[in-house]
Amino acid sequence: MKQSVSRNQVVALLGTPDRTVGSLNSPIELEENGIPFNEKWIYEHLVDDPAGASMRTVYWHRYDLTGTVVRNGADEDWRSDAKLAEAVAARSSRLARIEDRHEPVKSTNHYRPVSETAGPNDLGGYIMGQKPGSGPVIE
Repeated sequence: MKQSVSRNQVVALLGTPDRTVGSLNSPIELEENGIPFNEKWIYEHLVDDPAGASMRTVYWHRYDLTGTVVRNGADEDWRSDAKLAEAVAARSSRLARIEDRHEPVKSTNHYRPVSETAGPNDLGGYIMGQKPGSGPVIE
């Protein structure tokens, strides 16, 4: 596939798969329908597929889409499909963008306390709910 298609984009378009086989971390590389993969997503009951199919298998090698095949019923043969990548490319411009308004933390070698302390009692060593200095001292 020429265009980069992410796993999140496929889920946004098709939903979560009905079944998965393998894992993106699996060292075992398989091949099916002429497509190498180590994880495949199986969609068996699609309603709004870009190719108009009711069944789709999406093949992944780690995070990279290596191919996809579709069919309209269990009695049909699988056929290669490129409409998923086209649909993702057409839709990606309309996906909501995340606005990042946070300032990055400036790196420093100096200690930065998380909170300010008002004295030794703020460092602990007393019983919660009891006024510091009002009870017996345990040594």
